[in-house]
Formats: sequence, structure tokens, C-alpha cells
Amino acid sequence: MKVFFIITLIIVLCLCSVHVEGSKGRKFQKKKNAFRIEQKQSRETGEMIVQLKDNVSVEDFVAQTGMVFVRKLKLRKDYYLFKYDVLNHKNGLDSIPVLGLETLAVSYERNKYHDNVPKEYTPSDPLFPDQFHLKNTGQFDGKTTVDVNVSPVWNKGYFGEDITIAIVDDGLYHSHEDLSSNFLMEGSWDYCLDKNDPVGTVNDTHGTSCAGVAAATDGDGACGLGAAPKANLMGRRILCEGTTGAELIEALNDESEGTIHVSSNSWGPTGCTEEDGCTYDEQSQVVKDAIVDAVLNGRDGKGIVFVFAAGNEAEYGGNINQYTYAKMAEVIGIAAINNDGGHSQYSNIGSAIVVSGVSSGFNAKGNYTGIRTTDRASTTSCTDEFGGTSSACPLVAGVVALILEANPKLNYWQVQQILIETATRDNLPTENWIKNSKGYHYHEHFGFGLVDASAAVEEALEWDAEPNFQMFETDSQTVNKNIPDNGGTDNSVSETIQVEKDYTIVGGVEIRISITHPCIGDIAINLESPSGTKIDVVVTHKDTHKDLTDYPLVAKNFYGESTKGTWTIRVYDDNEEDAGTFDSWKLSFYGISDNSEPSPTPTPDPTPDPDPSDDASISNFVNNSLLLSFFLLAIIQFIIF
Repeated sequence: MKVFFIITLIIVLCLCSVHVEGSKGRKFQKKKNAFRIEQKQSRETGEMIVQLKDNVSVEDFVAQTGMVFVRKLKLRKDYYLFKYDVLNHKNGLDSIPVLGLETLAVSYERNKYHDNVPKEYTPSDPLFPDQFHLKNTGQFDGKTTVDVNVSPVWNKGYFGEDITIAIVDDGLYHSHEDLSSNFLMEGSWDYCLDKNDPVGTVNDTHGTSCAGVAAATDGDGACGLGAAPKANLMGRRILCEGTTGAELIEALNDESEGTIHVSSNSWGPTGCTEEDGCTYDEQSQVVKDAIVDAVLNGRDGKGIVFVFAAGNEAEYGGNINQYTYAKMAEVIGIAAINNDGGHSQYSNIGSAIVVSGVSSGFNAKGNYTGIRTTDRASTTSCTDEFGGTSSACPLVAGVVALILEANPKLNYWQVQQILIETATRDNLPTENWIKNSKGYHYHEHFGFGLVDASAAVEEALEWDAEPNFQMFETDSQTVNKNIPDNGGTDNSVSETIQVEKDYTIVGGVEIRISITHPCIGDIAINLESPSGTKIDVVVTHKDTHKDLTDYPLVAKNFYGESTKGTWTIRVYDDNEEDAGTFDSWKLSFYGISDNSEPSPTPTPDPTPDPDPSDDASISNFVNNSLLLSFFLLAIIQFIIF
């Protein structure tokens, strides 16, 4: 019987050696250029994008409206394209009450042309040692380690394999030796010419260079390599004369020919001029809906990760919140940093930037350096003049591919969280960072900092919890107050909204605001959270257009904070002559219910680990009780036998 006692004691000791961690490491949803797109004035197609009600058939719609059925769009939801008589319905949506569309459709929108033209670049002679955005050794008077720190990820064997990046841009020259082995014809499409080959024309250099920054192959002797040199590439050609909204939403949403993991978008409308500054661009609701649907339901329910360039209009006062889609909570907006860690002079600023990537620009010594990547003059040609946020965007898209290879179970929101929590402020300017109540630092030039691929992949390997992610919005608050002319911050219109729900903010806070003013560029807007963190959502800038109507503005600096409490908005007019009114506003929050995960511990400012969760405490108690029981049993057995 002593043998039995010894065996029992050994079992007890083995159990004691097991380290029970419960919800191990869960700290916030985890287990432990030259870029400029010129947009012309939108032109009518004589078509309408319609989402029919469930009880309405295409035949019913045609019979009651007199429109002509064109086709069903390739989307998850049932959207259709109908053509209407331009002569009889020349007012477009103004004629809808006559047509009775409200009783037939869930949503509808005119299908307009989107005329965008990308910046062109000149080919040159790059090599990997010159790709400072991947490995900065101080070349071109840069600062060592100002890069996305991708080499350690490659050393671990992650190259983006089995991850697909869609380059939504102009043509993709897939015959290039640096791109051909990664290119997928299936799933690619030319929306300009309605065919599946997105090669485009000889002038379509932009998309080819973006593809090279994201996923140019290694070891073929041509140019350099991309951040994810074994990732798959799809080409979605939309930047051309005559692309419509219907085609754009298909380019962003369609996965009928293959799964898209990451969507890289180095494009965006702009109305910026030296004389008038930058205007607030109008968002298409159907395009926004297509992005939201892809984030919620794409990639087999885990969500396509959308990466958008922040834009290159800073010299005109450009702000990411004037952009249509780069500012969305469902999108990762990317700013640009030059090779010595400074803000690239062209890169748009603002409260909706998430992180930054290294790109072209003038450094502190006054030297301009471009990005080395693929070009389309021949199958081996390269350029050393690519850049802008156009290059920073696919660079981060490539890093996202590495993250998803390391942990393909991550959803979109988790990828954004990982990028935020692992971003670095090392080698960046130290001034003007805003520290929120949870310890995260934010800068209107850089977002949460420079992407760190190595830290992000290490972090991704520890995450597995599915978050209880939700969006909720407040009721719209009517204000109707005059904004003091030339009032400044000390004489603003200040309003509050009380929020009772207690969620942890992840995707950001969206303001929907209406302001009547003859010169909307005079207006600045500041938002303050219940914990006292403040951010300038927009600042006074050149824009001679009038009014904002239910216009979306996004702030992402409140990451990790609670939604509960009093939110304060301040609207002020910092110029003379023109006066206006603050009409209404409401807030939307993108976050996680506090009963699903513990509070965050920020990466930038390490603090002691949070107390174990209740689940972990219960688990440890149960296991310790079992060990004690085994030990007592062994003693009793020894005494009896």
C-alpha cells in the first residue's frame, strides 16, 4: 500500500507543477508621393443602385417605376442596378417621390461616375539595401531603425503565405517578375473595361508600385521585395475615366471569386487647391455600407481588413476627416513618416489616423528620398520615386498580411487593436502627443505611432478571444445656437451628451454634426471624453464652401477609454466676418461591452499586469482545492493501509 501512497503523491506533485492561468494574458480582447487623386465633378449615368425590400421583386419594381433592369450587383446583400429615363427623370433622386421608391426599396442612390486619376512616377534603379522603409540602416541620411521592423518577422518564417491582398487602384502589371508568382487572376477585375484582367494601360503605374510595396517577391533578381513577399495579390482596377459607384462597391466587397484578407486602397477624392484649401468630401452611403458589410461578414465572417491612405494634401491644410472613407471606424487610416522619423510634409493630419508607415519625403537635412518598388516600363523595371501615403498604405497592408498569417483567426477589430497596441513612438518627435486616460499616446500627425511588424506579429500569436464588439449611437441632439464670430476656443458653443452604456472604445467615436455657415473652413471642432481627454477633430482651415449636414467626423484617440459619462463638444469660429449656427449632433461608439473583457493595459506605457479576471480566480481556487483534496487523500490512505 505504500506503493499506492507513493504513486498518489507523485500525481499530486505533478499536478502542483502545472501552472494554471485561467484566462492567461487577456488584456483587452486577447489571450494574452506623391499621392494625389484628382476627382472631377460627378456625372450622371442615368442609373440607380437599389436595395429592394424583401416583398418586392425586380419585376414589381420595374412595373411600378418604369425603370429598366440592368443587373444584380455581385455583393452579399441584394443590390440591383436599374436605368431610368434621364429625360423624364432628369432630377434623379428629386423625382423619387413621384416614382414611389420609398415603398419599394430599403435604400437607393444615383450611380455616378467616379473620375479619379492617380499620380504617375518615373522608373529608376532600386535594390533591397535601398529599401529603408523595410530596413533602415541610415541610408540616404536617414535614421537607423526608422522602419517597420519586418526583418525579425521574416526570420521567424512569416512571409504572408496564403493571405490575399486586393490592390484597389489603377492597373496591376502582373507580368512583372516581382509580381507574377504572387498574382491571382481569379478574383481580379478591371472595372474600367469590364474584364477580369486588371493589367490596365502603360500609364497605370500607381497600382503596380503599390503591389510591389505590399508583396513583391524575393529572390527573382528584380527590384526589391514587399513587406509580405509570399502574399497573394488581386488587382481591382477602378482608377480610370468612367468608373461608377456600383463598380466601386463591387471592387471593395466582392469575394465571389476568392477570399480577400486585406484591401489596400491608396486613393481618395480631393478638392484641394492652393487658393481654396481642402473641402469636406461627401460620402456615398452605398460605398460606406459595402465597406461595413465586408468588415462584418467578409473573410468568412472575420472581416476584410481595409487599409486606406490618409491622403497627401497637408500643404493645403488637408485633414483625414475631410476624406470619404479613410476616416471610417471600420478602416485603418495610414499616415506617412519620412526616413528620419519626421512627419512627411504632404501627409494629411487628423484625429482619424490609426498608425503610420515609412514613406518618401524630405528629412531634417533637406534631402528627399523616394520608395524603391516595382514599375511597369518592363517586366523587370523599378522606380525609386514612389511614395506618399500611397506607399505607406500598402506597406501596412503587407504587415497586416504577416499578422494574419501568424494568426488567421483574428477579426478586423483585433487587427486594428494589435496595430494600435504595438505601434512605436521611438525615433518620432516627442512634442504634442495626447495621452488618454488609459495611457495610450496619440498624435494628429502619426496616430498611435509607427507600425512595428515584429511586435505586432508577436502580439497576434497571443490573441484568440472573440470580442463582444458592438456599435451604438446616441439620439440626435438639437442645438440651434449661434456660433460667436471670431470667438476662438474661449468663446465656443459647448454642448454635452450623457452616455449611460459602459463600453470600452476600440474603433473610435464618430460625430454626426450639422452646422450652417457660409464659410465652413472657419469652423473648428473639439471633442472631450468623460475622462477629460480632448482632441481637435477639425481645425480652422481654408474651405470657402458652406455648411455641414449630418457630416461624419471620427476620433480614434479615445482607444481603451470608457463610453460612460458626459461627452463634451466645442464648436468655435476662429475667423471674422461670417457667422453661423451649430444645428445638431450625435455620437456613435465602436467598442466592446465591459462584461466581455477586462480593461486594457497599454503597450506604450508598461504598467503592472491587471488583476486576474474572475474566471481566472475561480479556476485557480477550484484547482487548488483539488490539489489539497488529493494530498489529504494520500495521507488518509497511508494511515489506513
